[in-house]
Amino acid sequence: MTTLSDPTVASVVELIYGDQSRFHSLEALLLGVDLKRPEYGVELWVNADSYWGRLVTPVYGARLAALGGNAEADRALLDLVEVTVARFLQGESLARKSLPGWMPALRTALHEDGYRMKIDRVIGAGPEVSVRCRLKPTAWLPVRLAARVALLETELEVRGQQTALDHLRHAVKHYERGRFPACEKRLRSALQQVTAYAAGTGDPDGGRNVRHLVDTGRLTIAQGTRLLHDLRGMVVEDPFPYRTRADATRFRIQLTAVRAGFLLAQVEL
Repeated sequence: MTTLSDPTVASVVELIYGDQSRFHSLEALLLGVDLKRPEYGVELWVNADSYWGRLVTPVYGARLAALGGNAEADRALLDLVEVTVARFLQGESLARKSLPGWMPALRTALHEDGYRMKIDRVIGAGPEVSVRCRLKPTAWLPVRLAARVALLETELEVRGQQTALDHLRHAVKHYERGRFPACEKRLRSALQQVTAYAAGTGDPDGGRNVRHLVDTGRLTIAQGTRLLHDLRGMVVEDPFPYRTRADATRFRIQLTAVRAGFLLAQVEL
């Protein structure tokens, strides 16, 4: 799974830690972006009771969850970036030559993750003016995801899985042209083909193939349930908590790359 990268996450948490006065309450910030969840409470080599520990633990816990396919965790990380950038730009000039020194590196990291940063001034009640930051998906796959998809394409080609490879390539083309439903149909077909290959049955029925993989011990019940859920949900209209259709489809591309890579690893060459 591809989510915000380590450079991006590190830039944001270091920004918050470096000027703790920007947020009156760290807990309120984390609650506001839905990062205060028990499942994000991973163990790190930090003092969990310190400001740094209370900040990085849920953030990196959410990143691990997002890498495992948790869309809510991925969305929470994006929200954290937006809220943090907006707060740190409050009262600053938005002229390009006057932007603070941390902006270029964060913009670059986000761009490599597949997002562009959009900054606006918003007129509030009375004379109040606030800053709004929004992360918008780029029209192409992020650098790391593009590399992962290319690696999957090579793996399918080496294994002679031409049908799955064709579906995957068509899916990427559909995504680049904004044809998101068509992309998702191709992604499901590709994942169904890979599942059939891993099961060794030649049966196009994804449900039967998943059950066969579980019955033969190559997938745990939990893994099989998750895979079956992903196969069935691949073409459901925008089931993930993203703002745009492009975000939801990109998530499915990420999910397909992860699930297909895991299934291929179950079959020895």
